[in-house]
Amino acid sequence: MKNILICNQKGGVGKTLISDELAFMFEADGIKINFFDLDQQGGTLHETSESDDAIVSIIDTPGALMSELPEWIKAADMIIIPTLMSNRDAAPLERMLQIVEKNKRAETPVLVIMNRWDRCNITKDFIEWFNTRFPDSKTAVLCNSTAFNQASARGISVQAYRKKGKAAEQMAQIYGYIKTTLNIKEGWR
Repeated sequence: MKNILICNQKGGVGKTLISDELAFMFEADGIKINFFDLDQQGGTLHETSESDDAIVSIIDTPGALMSELPEWIKAADMIIIPTLMSNRDAAPLERMLQIVEKNKRAETPVLVIMNRWDRCNITKDFIEWFNTRFPDSKTAVLCNSTAFNQASARGISVQAYRKKGKAAEQMAQIYGYIKTTLNIKEGWR
């Protein structure tokens, strides 16, 4: 069982969106998942579910520091930290990275997802700041696309909604990285 923890102490950064999109992609590949909505705000398209033969657990965490977070981090096989790219998000991201580094196992990969990228200077400045401050971090970018909202309104993935769109392409790259890093194969049981 591979545990993918999606966390950031700040709310509204895309944890639930990424959790749902990854769940849809694993399901499309025939990979059985457990899905844990620890946030309890009711925003996920997937309900909490647990199966004895699941290969992957996707854990969507609350946008707050919880006493259980260090244990969740220790149990994770991969940690994904979504963030928005603004001055308000820099300090919470730094704190989250410190908490993760302090509690994760040495071999656990961490992926920071820069969510809602656009052509504004603030997102470019944020990425430059991040790359200077954390030069060895693995990052990915998700564009600011209405396709996510339109897909969610239909209860489907961005892949099912607009497979050739930028948002779907970026999610496919993130998913590919996760599967490769965790050595998960299609239909693997």
